[in-house]
Amino acid sequence: MFIPSFRRARQGFTLAELLIALAILGVIATFTIPKIINAQSNGQNTAIAKEAASMVSTAFTTYTLNNTLTTGTTAGALTQYMNYVATDTATSYVGTGGTPLSACSSTLICLKLHNGGIMQFSTAQSFAGSGAANGIVVDVDPDGNGTQGAVSFIQFYGGRLTTIGQNAGNPTATGAGVANVGTDPAYIQSWN
Repeated sequence: MFIPSFRRARQGFTLAELLIALAILGVIATFTIPKIINAQSNGQNTAIAKEAASMVSTAFTTYTLNNTLTTGTTAGALTQYMNYVATDTATSYVGTGGTPLSACSSTLICLKLHNGGIMQFSTAQSFAGSGAANGIVVDVDPDGNGTQGAVSFIQFYGGRLTTIGQNAGNPTATGAGVANVGTDPAYIQSWN
C-alpha cells in the first residue's frame, strides 16, 4: 500500500541536526567547564587561606593566655601553637599567577601545612612599635606551589587579624615590614 510522503512518520534526526546539536553543546562546554574548575580551585584556596588565618589568630590568642606578650615577640613564638607538617628553609615557591612567597631561608621560614598550603614568616619581625603598625605579617601560599600567589595576614598586637588588601587604606600600617609584602590575590580580598 502506498503512503503519501506527508503522512509518513519521521524515523529520527538527520545527521545535520545531530551535528548542530553537538556543536552547540561543545560551545556551551567550552565556556562553562573552565569556570567550574576555576571556581572549585578558588574555593579550595579560599578555604586554605581562611584556615591559615584562623590558625594564626588562635595561636596568637593561645600564646597570650600562656605568656606575656611583649614588643619583642615574633611570629616564631606563635608557631608552637600552629598545626603544620614540617618546616622548610630552602625551597623557593615561585609561580606564574600573582605574587609568590619569597624564597624560604633561615630568616624567612616556611611551614608546610597539612592542607597543602605554605605559610611563611620572618624571624626578624616582631611586634615592635605601637598602634596599627604594631603587627607581624604571615604570608600564605594556599596552593603550595606559587601559582596562585600569596595572601598576607597581619596579626596586630591588640589581637586583630586582617589582610594587606583589607588594610591598604590605613596609612599607619607600615611598620614591622608590612609595606614590604605582596598584595592579596583576588580570591581572598573580598572576605573578612
